[in-house]
Amino acid sequence: MPIIAITGSPGTGKTTLSNQFPSERYDRYTVEQIATELGCIEYLDGEIVVTTNLLANWEYKADKIAIIEGHLSHHCKVDAVLLLRCHPSELNTRLQQREAYGAKKIQQNIEWEMIAGIWSELVENSPNLPILELDMTNSLHGLESIELFISDYDGQKTVQESIPLAIDWLSSDNVSESI
Repeated sequence: MPIIAITGSPGTGKTTLSNQFPSERYDRYTVEQIATELGCIEYLDGEIVVTTNLLANWEYKADKIAIIEGHLSHHCKVDAVLLLRCHPSELNTRLQQREAYGAKKIQQNIEWEMIAGIWSELVENSPNLPILELDMTNSLHGLESIELFISDYDGQKTVQESIPLAIDWLSSDNVSESI
């Protein structure tokens, strides 16, 4: 069965989306669960640190589709990627509602989203993975279209092929809505 990563900057809706997948058809995991199972997670000064190169050692052997949710999920051995994006101004609003996020951490995550940091990692490490990028700024996408992607991920554009179509928050069209 396929393993699908739901990745994106913190605050883009990964947990909310992954919780929508029915448990009859999907097994859901978090990166934290997998990292704990693999022993590649540490807690330093209140922060979670994961040795990302070890995430690919996780093996899944069940009869359901596996969903791995987390901003490091694309470091796991997966068959396809759902990349969630959110406009930086909305992301700022969402992250400010998190008690554990101070101003510095919020700014770092907004900057990571603005420069499409996860795209950089995907291009470098997984250019041939099928990908579906979703703008989660205004609403969550219907699960039907996402399940359609999952059912036919082999026929979808790869990371490398999708670069020209990627959301660019720094383009002139998007900069006007500054944070």
